[in-house]
Amino acid sequence: MARKDFTLLWASQAVSEFAYSTSLIALPLLVLTITGSPSQAGVIAFVDAVAMLLAGLPAGAVADRYDRRSVMLWCEGVLVAVFGAAALSLWVEVASLPVLVLLALVSGAATAVLLAAGAAMVPALVPREELSGAVAMNSARTYAGQLVGTSAGGFLQAMRNALPFAFGAVAHAISFVLLLFIKPQPPAGREGAPQGARKWSARDLVDGIRWISGQPFLRLGLLYATVTNFFYGAVYFVVIASAKTSGMSSGLVGVMAALLGVGGLLGALAAPRLQRVLTGSRPIYLVLWLFAVLTAGIALLPGSYTPGILLGVTAFTAPTASAYFTTYQLLLTPDTHRGRVMSVANICSAGGAAIAPLAGGAAFDLCGRPVTLLACSALLGIIALSAVLSPVMRRPPEAPAVAEVGDGAGTVPQSTR
Repeated sequence: MARKDFTLLWASQAVSEFAYSTSLIALPLLVLTITGSPSQAGVIAFVDAVAMLLAGLPAGAVADRYDRRSVMLWCEGVLVAVFGAAALSLWVEVASLPVLVLLALVSGAATAVLLAAGAAMVPALVPREELSGAVAMNSARTYAGQLVGTSAGGFLQAMRNALPFAFGAVAHAISFVLLLFIKPQPPAGREGAPQGARKWSARDLVDGIRWISGQPFLRLGLLYATVTNFFYGAVYFVVIASAKTSGMSSGLVGVMAALLGVGGLLGALAAPRLQRVLTGSRPIYLVLWLFAVLTAGIALLPGSYTPGILLGVTAFTAPTASAYFTTYQLLLTPDTHRGRVMSVANICSAGGAAIAPLAGGAAFDLCGRPVTLLACSALLGIIALSAVLSPVMRRPPEAPAVAEVGDGAGTVPQSTR
């Protein structure tokens, strides 16, 4: 039964992430079409990322306090409503920039809650020995949603501005229906007790931060994830904005952007095997060095689709590192804290992405494409060198003995130092 519930959860989130990825590329392209300004297009992407960031800590607390399936159902219902309203306003041509900003805010916040609740549910739905494979499947799901969503978003927006959001509303409705077939998922230690009976406190929000602060390797790994995501988001935005301003159609921009989804999807499928070769911090080193070199290649090599291909190569290696860290977090964390811990991890990884479109758009306007990309390449090289020289990264901890600490007993595990 549990595996069936995981399959339903996986399918629901795959459809939901398709809708999110569709809007993620359609919104900046729409603003670029209306204003012609990369900076203003960066602002709309910035709003979405900031909404996810600010909702992160409350999202984790909500996921740990209430039935996680019910939380996800509420989020999907809200997304159906806002995507449908945005599609309608664009169809009758009454939409304005404030309407698009509101859509980005609601979409980002609801997605943050969906991610926290969905990730916290996974250990209860699969056997412990299959958790790493489930995490890799979730990575594949994310990249598949990005691959299909970015391609569809570009083509649909080229046909009519309202279509990406109309398809998004339908996708979120399908996700809602799939969730109905999953059994309720009450938080650990709260069965039989009225949900929300205990008063909220600031500690509910910061317990995830407190727990991660006692994990040196995880703490530093999340720092590198934040920095990498910032540069990846900035480079990605510069690539998209430069392609659009050079005259490439929205549909072809979507295809180019989807190439990185192909790399990520293939990398996620290969992650279980790659983890046996790239143990410990090796995936981190590989991603950082490869990204530094390939960003220089994006700046210097010719070809309309070269940037998408090179970003796809970088994305191929990322899921192996992500699967290692995510499995480590889930196994070590008791069920009573999983939502908050995963939310903190999402905040760290999304924190860089929150300002990346804004920074990328501003740098592109001020310095142009080649200078911006070469500067990113140089800084990434410095960051990669610091990772190689770090004693904490060179000596990662052994995988924790999760049978003792991951049983949902309600106590926060201590550092494994």
